[in-house]
Amino acid sequence: MKTSPFLVCLAGFLLACCAVNAKSESARISEQSIPTAWNNEVDTLFMYQQPLEQQWWLRFEDATLNQLVDDVLNNNYDLKQAAYRVAQAKAAMRVAQGGFYPTVNLNAAYDYNQSITVPGATAQVGSLGLDVQWEIDIIGAVRNRAKSQKAAYLASQEEYDGVMTAMVAQTVQTYVQLRTAQLRLRVIENNLASQKETMEITESRFKTGLASALDVAQAKSIYYATEAQVPAMESQISAYINQMGILLGQVPWSVKEMLELKDQEVNLTPDILVSVGIPAEVLRRRPDVRAAEKTIDSKAAMVGARVADWLPRFFVTGQFGYASTNFQNLFDNGNMYWQVAPAMKWTIFSGTTLTGNIQSARAQLEEAINNYNNTVLTALQEVDNAMTQYRHASAEVVAAEKAFEQAKLTKDLSIDLYKKGLIDFQNVLDAQRYLLQYEDNLVSTQSSVSLALVQLYRALGSDWNQE
Repeated sequence: MKTSPFLVCLAGFLLACCAVNAKSESARISEQSIPTAWNNEVDTLFMYQQPLEQQWWLRFEDATLNQLVDDVLNNNYDLKQAAYRVAQAKAAMRVAQGGFYPTVNLNAAYDYNQSITVPGATAQVGSLGLDVQWEIDIIGAVRNRAKSQKAAYLASQEEYDGVMTAMVAQTVQTYVQLRTAQLRLRVIENNLASQKETMEITESRFKTGLASALDVAQAKSIYYATEAQVPAMESQISAYINQMGILLGQVPWSVKEMLELKDQEVNLTPDILVSVGIPAEVLRRRPDVRAAEKTIDSKAAMVGARVADWLPRFFVTGQFGYASTNFQNLFDNGNMYWQVAPAMKWTIFSGTTLTGNIQSARAQLEEAINNYNNTVLTALQEVDNAMTQYRHASAEVVAAEKAFEQAKLTKDLSIDLYKKGLIDFQNVLDAQRYLLQYEDNLVSTQSSVSLALVQLYRALGSDWNQE
C-alpha cells in the first residue's frame, strides 16, 4: 500500500504540535519543600504575623536618613538604569504583541516612460493602494513570543524593585557606618581630653616631686598614641561620605555639610520588632525570587515559540487600490483592483538553524530553573543568617555596655587613688587604655545591631507594590 505524502506531512504536523509545550527536565523547588519555620527560635526580636513595612527605615526615626533615602530613590543612577531596562523590556513586549495585528503598507507609484517601439509615444501610469498581510496564529508561535516578552517585562519590574531594595539598604548601611565612624572619632576626642587632663596632672605632680619623669612620659605616650588614631578615622569618614555621594548621584563634597554629625543624638540600637514571616511568605515578597520565577515563564514560552518554528505558518494577504493612466479618473470604479489570498509558509529545511534554536531555548530554560532554585536557597540562607546576627549583636550590646560602665568606674577610681599616692601610675594608664577600648567597642557593637537589622530587612525583601 502506498503512503500518501499528505498523511506523512499531517503526522509530522501533529507530532510537532504535541511538542510545542514540552516540559523542562529540571525540577523547580516547590513551596511544599520550603521549611515551615526558621532554624532560629522565636524571641521578642521577631514576630511572624504582621506584614513587612515598605518604608522600614522610618523606624530609625532619623530625619537626615529619611531625606537621604528619598534623594537616593529619586537620583541614584543604578535605579535609573534599572528603570530604562524596564522601559526596554516593555518596548520589546509591545513589539512581540504587534504580531497579533495585520501589517498594512501604503503603496503609491507613478511611472512615466517613452515607448521604444513607437517613436514619440509616451505612457504614464499612477497607482495608489494598500497591501495587507496578517499571520493567523494557529500554532501559537506569535502567542508564545508575546507571552515570553511579557514575562520578561514583568521580570524586569521585579529586578527594578530588587535594585530599589538594594539601594535603600546600601544607603542605610552607609549612613550607619558613617555615623559609627563619626561617633568613634568623638570617643577618641573625648578620651584625648581626659588623657590630656591626666597628663597635666602628672606634670604638675612631677614639678612638686610627687611623680617621676617616667609617669609623665607614659602619660604622654598614651595621649599621642590616641591622637594618632584621629587621621585614620577621619579618612574613614571621608570614604563613607564619598560613597554616600555616589549613591545620591552627586559629587561627594556637595553632601558633606548635610552629613556632619554636629550635636545630634544617633541611636545605633533602635528598639524595632522585626516582621519576619514564615519562609514561604518571605520568598513571595523577595523581588529576586519573583524575578527568577518570571524569567522561567519567559524562557518556557520561548521554547514553545522555537518549537513552533518547525510548523507551517499561515497568512492572509490582500491588496486593494486604484491604478490608471488618467489621474483625474484614478478613483473611478473601473480603475479599482483588489485581491485576497490565503498563504502558507513551511520551512522544511534550514540546516541546523531550527534545531539549534530549540536546543538554545531549552538550555536557557534549564539555566533559569537552576537560577531560581539557587535564588530560593540563597534567600532562605540570607534571612536565617541575618536573624542570627541581629540576635547575637543585640545580646552583645548588653555585655558591652556593662564593660564600658565598669571601665569608666575603674578610670575614675584609679585617678583618685593615684592622686592619693595609693597606687602606681601604671594602673591609671591601664584604666585609660581599657576605657578607650571598651567605649570604642560599645559604639562598634551598637553599630553591628543596626547593620544586622539592615541586612535582615534587605534579606526579607520589600513588597514595593503593596498599597
